[in-house]
Amino acid sequence: MRQGLALEISCDPKNQPVTKRYNRILRDDRQQAKVQDNGAENKDFCASTFVDNIMTEGDGRACDESSERFNSYELPPYYDPKMFKRGQAFFHRHYFGMFLGSFLGLLCGLSMKFSLEILKLTGMSSSEYTSYKRYIATILHMLIWYDGDFQPGSKLWKSIEDVKFKHNSASKKSKCVLKYGIDQKSMALTQFGFIGFAITRRSYLGVHNASEYDLKCFIHVWRVLGYVMGIEDEFNICRDSVKETEAICEEILQKVVKPQFERESSSDYNEMVTYMIDGLWSLNPFLDTESFQFYLKMLLNSCPLAKIPETEEYKSLSRLAKIKVKIVIQHVIFMRFSLIRNLLNYVQRAGIWIIQRYPFLAFYRYGKANSYIRVMGPN
Repeated sequence: MRQGLALEISCDPKNQPVTKRYNRILRDDRQQAKVQDNGAENKDFCASTFVDNIMTEGDGRACDESSERFNSYELPPYYDPKMFKRGQAFFHRHYFGMFLGSFLGLLCGLSMKFSLEILKLTGMSSSEYTSYKRYIATILHMLIWYDGDFQPGSKLWKSIEDVKFKHNSASKKSKCVLKYGIDQKSMALTQFGFIGFAITRRSYLGVHNASEYDLKCFIHVWRVLGYVMGIEDEFNICRDSVKETEAICEEILQKVVKPQFERESSSDYNEMVTYMIDGLWSLNPFLDTESFQFYLKMLLNSCPLAKIPETEEYKSLSRLAKIKVKIVIQHVIFMRFSLIRNLLNYVQRAGIWIIQRYPFLAFYRYGKANSYIRVMGPN
């Protein structure tokens, strides 16, 4: 039987703070950080062709127990533990911005038909409370991936096993009811949801002055995670080359994510987005649908942050939503200063610590007995 195991982010003064631990990793080996992207770049590589292959060949190609790659629990031959650690450290250095990017990626992910239908089928986001459980659990798993050693028996390894088990269960159920399961295309687009905006729209997340090597290591983390999650190499959007990865992510953004998000206005989508944001309110009461969907559109259209577009949509926002949009923009602009970035990182870490240790806002919404979320085991 799987044992319940809650992720804990160290805020105990007896332990070494997470921020200091990862800042040390980033300070180490300064010469290595100056290395430019020296991945085996293919001069004949075409991002458009790569993405077209994902959308055609990846459509219907299984990423569950019927796939040989999915059933493999071996690390890829290109796995580099030092790069993996540095990629994790890059996340912790930009903790607040990475959370913002993942949240906006989730908003886009819900506009994908396969995501909506599988979520409806499993009932994992069919109410505010089920969304609270699902998305907090997703966050806790993600934090394990960014804060652990990748080796058999480790917490990170067990987290991957747990997520794959749940993915496979959802895929089998989907095959029985919807006549299709989780495939390579859906996994590649999910991968984009976690990393895409951190690669293509860093300034909109407050991720400034990222070195080429740090980006390479961050991409390496998701290249490895994609591999062990069952994504085949020809569909893995994270490449050895930073330039190729950026080109792929930009192509997915322009060809798939942006058009789908702009046309999606179904009642199912609006309902799922409302449930997600209401569920995450207990983690961050600042979140709301109106302001963050508008900011996401600014990001997708590369609108200048210095001037909010005075569109009819912006004019129709409530006064509070307009204020929130301006606050987000001010945050991401001023995060170029380490003092502001570290302060916002601390606020985000405090929110995670509270949701694990004493989720008082969830107590108010769902009752104390229903508010604690564990991963890798029953709640």
